[in-house]
Amino acid sequence: MHTTLSIVMLACCALGIWSPMREGLVRNLSQWGPMALMLVAMADTTVGPGIIPGVVWGLLLLLTSPLPLVLLPKDRRGGMEIHRSLSILSVFAILVTTLPTAPSGSVHQAHAHSGLGGANPVLAVALAAAVIAYSIVLAAQTVRRNGRGHSRHASAPLEALSSAGALGAMLLMAV
Repeated sequence: MHTTLSIVMLACCALGIWSPMREGLVRNLSQWGPMALMLVAMADTTVGPGIIPGVVWGLLLLLTSPLPLVLLPKDRRGGMEIHRSLSILSVFAILVTTLPTAPSGSVHQAHAHSGLGGANPVLAVALAAAVIAYSIVLAAQTVRRNGRGHSRHASAPLEALSSAGALGAMLLMAV
């Protein structure tokens, strides 16, 4: 089950990167770059032991989450840019609340705390659920706008729905 969910999650994330890349590799680097970093982080933390510790990935995701908004001129910002930032933030929240605790023989056992205890996982799940709902609403709005002759790429709803799929798979893997 974990393998299947990992494949779904990584495929959905890769699909989500495609839309901003279509709008220009250099021109839209602030959009697809953080999403590509998120894909690499998710692959590293779910496939094998991981090359980079999860806490470092968490920090990198937290630091890059505002980039889709702050590196883009105000006249080019919209729902998809907000969506990308929130998606990265959701992956960060799920990642850091599901980090493994220190092993029982570890020197740091006294400082270890459960990644699944307290209110943090509830907040991470609530954020992910809100982003999934926002993704569905955004996809529906984009499809409706595309039907009326707007110029947004047809891949934008696919990007929003793929994010919902990736977050849904991550939530199922965390349970």
